[in-house]
Amino acid sequence: MTKPFGSAIVIGGSIAGLLTARVLSDYFNAVTIIERDELQPESDFRGGVPQARHLHTLLIKGEHILMQLFPGFQRDLEAAGAVVARWGLDSSFLLPAGWTLRFDMGLTSHIITRGQLEKLVRRRITDTPNITFSGGYVVEGLLTDADKKVVQGVHVKARSEAEAREFKADLVVDASGRTSKAPEWLKDLGYEAPPETVIDAHCGYATRWYERPLTTKPHTIAIQARPGEGHYRGGGIMPVEGGRWVVTLLGGNSDFPPTDEDEFLSYAASLPDTSLYEIIKDAKPISPIYGYRRLENRMRHYERLQRCPEQFIVIGDAACALNPIYGQGMSTAALEAEALGRLLARTTSLTGFAQSFHKRLAQVIKGPWLMATSEDMRYPNVEGAKPDWITRMGHRYLDQVVKTIPYDSQMARVFTEVINLLQPFTIMMRPDLIARVLWYALRPPKQAHPNASIPKPAELT
Repeated sequence: MTKPFGSAIVIGGSIAGLLTARVLSDYFNAVTIIERDELQPESDFRGGVPQARHLHTLLIKGEHILMQLFPGFQRDLEAAGAVVARWGLDSSFLLPAGWTLRFDMGLTSHIITRGQLEKLVRRRITDTPNITFSGGYVVEGLLTDADKKVVQGVHVKARSEAEAREFKADLVVDASGRTSKAPEWLKDLGYEAPPETVIDAHCGYATRWYERPLTTKPHTIAIQARPGEGHYRGGGIMPVEGGRWVVTLLGGNSDFPPTDEDEFLSYAASLPDTSLYEIIKDAKPISPIYGYRRLENRMRHYERLQRCPEQFIVIGDAACALNPIYGQGMSTAALEAEALGRLLARTTSLTGFAQSFHKRLAQVIKGPWLMATSEDMRYPNVEGAKPDWITRMGHRYLDQVVKTIPYDSQMARVFTEVINLLQPFTIMMRPDLIARVLWYALRPPKQAHPNASIPKPAELT
């Protein structure tokens, strides 16, 4: 069946690019994904995603969107060995006030590695008749009309070819990630680059993979850093497909976790609780220790541009890259792709579409951006912004919210829905929830509820 529009190009074949291409395939007769890596269908990792070896989370909202875009995707996840996680029962989070309550929240998701998830999505994209992959090409600039007002394609160069080539399209989407060259491309055409906001708490990762005995019950443990208390270290352990654990240690305020084996274990033992260390100290490692330190939040404000070429949009990390320690990246990309589809559904002409999309994109990413950056502003040496009085008041209120979670199942569930992007953060300001927070704030200190205790390593076998 003929689609409303002709052809589209997506620059970048990562999660954001793949989901964008899937949405575009409903409205364009032909969609081409241009990726600098040579795409291997069965490969778990590729050079363009250096952070893929670290702990990743597909939040519940992101999983729901994927299942809408790819009917039957849950079966794909289960066939690939994704671990089914019941939030509250199969997960324990150490917050400043104690461990989260152990109870069934009625929320379920699948745990799967970033590489495997991308592979599953890529298979679905490959099966979509009007989507084509072009791997091994580097986009060097935008192709426009004579007046440089309308983008008509891209200039590309293959590593194996001396001459540059042209790929033409009616819409070009940059989903090339944090290293996007779109600002430079716009300046080359005589436009201004978008203003940027960068908020950097100087965070870093160190990750190692371990063998998980088949007798071990899958359980996720996350230990939150406490920058407001001067403790900048945290970490998590997550069961994934193939009988493996992924262990990621994180540090902010330039207190980076080491990649040396002995120091890695010592860093794990120094966290506010030793539960993670107790699990891995005798576990069998099956990988080197991988480090990664590019975790700043970066927003390119395309919605603020007074002039921009038609038929060119930017999406995913190319527009807004979040500190990945909060696990929002892939799910935010899914929200952006969903918003793109909704806007296309009521679009009859691509004239003016770019400006409309960028304004809509700014609204979609507002919530995830505020959650990530407000937390990063707790670190004393954060660069790019300092907490104003509104942010400080928000911190104080959130601190009280967190103090209720080890005691109150309703607050625990609502908070879990917020971090899974199922509810906006503003729901925490609902009058009945404020009343619960104030009630706990006025109670005298007490020990955490006995249900809040984390299962010991022996209980996980």
